[in-house]
Amino acid sequence: MGYSLREIQEILDGYYWNDDSSKDCLITNFEIEPRHFQPVKGNCFISISKKRWEAAHKNKQTQWVDGNKRILGHSEKCSLIITEKAIPALKDSIPQLIVKDSYRAISQLAKASRKKMTNPVIGITGSVGKSTTRLLFEHLLKEEHTLVATRGNHNTQAGVPLYGAKLCTNPDFAILEISLNALNNRGNQALNIEPDACIVTAIGEAHLSTLHSTANIARFKARIFEGLKKDGLAIINQDIAAKEFDILYDKAKQRTDRIRTYSMTSSEADLYLKHIASDKYVTSATVCYRGDEYEFQMKLAGKGTIENTLAVLLYLGENGYDLQHFIPKLLHFKSLDRIMELKTLTTADQRSVDILDDSHNASIPAMENALDTFRTRQKFYKGNKILVLGQVADLGENSQQLHDKLLPKILDAGFDYVFGHGKYMRQVIKQIPSSKVGGWFNNAHDLARRIPLYCSDDSLILLKGSVSGSDFRLTSHYLPEQLKQSSRQAISHEPSELAELLDCSFAARLYDEDDKNVYEKGNTQSQTIDGLGPLLLLYSLLEKGLKKGELTLSDWPTNNGSSIHGKPFRKGEPFLYEELLEELYMTQHPSVIFELAYRYFNSRKAAMEQILKLAQSFRLSDAASLNITGRYRVKEQQSYDVNDLFLVGSSMRKKGMEQQLPTIMNPASADVRGIIFGSERKSCLAFLNGFMFCIIGAVSSQQIVENILELYEQAEKKSLIKTGLKG
Repeated sequence: MGYSLREIQEILDGYYWNDDSSKDCLITNFEIEPRHFQPVKGNCFISISKKRWEAAHKNKQTQWVDGNKRILGHSEKCSLIITEKAIPALKDSIPQLIVKDSYRAISQLAKASRKKMTNPVIGITGSVGKSTTRLLFEHLLKEEHTLVATRGNHNTQAGVPLYGAKLCTNPDFAILEISLNALNNRGNQALNIEPDACIVTAIGEAHLSTLHSTANIARFKARIFEGLKKDGLAIINQDIAAKEFDILYDKAKQRTDRIRTYSMTSSEADLYLKHIASDKYVTSATVCYRGDEYEFQMKLAGKGTIENTLAVLLYLGENGYDLQHFIPKLLHFKSLDRIMELKTLTTADQRSVDILDDSHNASIPAMENALDTFRTRQKFYKGNKILVLGQVADLGENSQQLHDKLLPKILDAGFDYVFGHGKYMRQVIKQIPSSKVGGWFNNAHDLARRIPLYCSDDSLILLKGSVSGSDFRLTSHYLPEQLKQSSRQAISHEPSELAELLDCSFAARLYDEDDKNVYEKGNTQSQTIDGLGPLLLLYSLLEKGLKKGELTLSDWPTNNGSSIHGKPFRKGEPFLYEELLEELYMTQHPSVIFELAYRYFNSRKAAMEQILKLAQSFRLSDAASLNITGRYRVKEQQSYDVNDLFLVGSSMRKKGMEQQLPTIMNPASADVRGIIFGSERKSCLAFLNGFMFCIIGAVSSQQIVENILELYEQAEKKSLIKTGLKG
């Protein structure tokens, strides 16, 4: 079964540009991306222009490439092109059907193909679990049945009808995911594919940026039942919250009385979980259905996977299949990459580490399921149990509140250390005891470098977070390699130890007046473990203009110790602005930084906002300035390199600010102006005779002085400077 060229012409009311309608050709597959062509003949390419694609997506700018360009280079596998504009280069090789709207053609073909499909069509929707449920169906049915099943993220306004068009071959089963995108106000694609059975796996906090409540999510998800064949089968997860469940049930009731439920907790459901137990790598479960019990095992199955398995078994049972026939196959089920994927690795010093990679994507329910799975698994590991949590994207104005609600679940997960990534996880991490925090990061590479230091032998790591909204998805790529290279575990996790283990080693560069790097030494790939906050604050003060006069120190939590002139840092102590500026140059005492921020910007928050603007305008590394004091803080990990110092220094030099910096050394009566800063290791930004010195990772101020001399002498040897300096 499939389509002749004449049939497709009649369905789409088009015409053949090269008059090939009588050609003996059977079309059995439709694609909008030629890289997905089947290796056999019968592929039809639906060419959609960038203009048409963006018009169908509310004129949003996209990276879509014109279909007429996409097909070039793939024509050998193509038997038909449906397009709005002919492709002259392919005139003599492929029939081309010209239509008015190639995007609309997808839905037209889906409707026509549905009439050819006489076997079951299963539609699956839900906030989480769609893909796993679809994959479970594929796994259990593929050996004995022909299937058409959603591939990748083709569960959208374009993807669902595209797979509906593929039903022209009348496979034994169609298993189609239908996302909220395919049920929204731009069109209900369930009406095109008319499922014989609809499954709703979950309703949870996802897409809240547009729908604002789980009740609204349920209303849109319930639209899948509008396409359900009259008296078809509706399967609903009974563990969905009562209000949302009722919305789904009432909508299904309008189409059918065949409504069945499954549950992980309630014996009132048609199929329910009776017992579940786990060991290190296998989950065993017992379910009850129509008075019979079925026991099965699955590898590393979390709560979500077991829950989705119940939905699949319920469908099979309701359609007369012997469940016992499928039970043995469940042990060998494997989901998509990075969905509860187990990765076992060994470090360079022979520590064994298991990564439970669930970073395929995230919603609030999926995050909770992952934490539940971690909690049940962690007890089987003797080493450190580590959570690595990215933020959940697309939650709208309540994003922070919804992330904060995860805190009890996180604290109950049984972890030794937790790492956070992304804006909304930052506030969550701040609420966890410091002794339990490995760090908060906004950079996946830095995060992946740090995690191995916290891994002991027989450790377990959970990776969970959204793929959009940050670079967290890259953690899954970086971490395995970082673990393989790791040769030491941190013991104290003190800043000095971390600086050593992370090889925060010495690096120096000399730049000429044209910002050209003329000499360097040390490990210029090295990074610090503190930030550039004090330097950027100084830049802001110089830019605003320095104040004069006297002030009294405010009540800061960091008030302790004394200034370089012996004045105590305490509330009410009088200081001159010049004294605080000198202290900023010399010691970067946090109380001085807070006071200057308050006096110049009226608040620390406003000062920090200015610092972040500067960091962005200078294009500094993402983690170069996360707090105003620049201090190492476990809950917000910072780092910068010599290039970041150069970017700040270059901007200072363009504004003539280097002349306002203090003299840090005076060899041969030549003033070297700059600032030395940093806690665990010393950094320096200095200027002399048009040259700029950028140094990080120094163990002392003396090492900085010595290397400034050396850098300058090296420049002299290269005939860049007529008169050298001698210490």
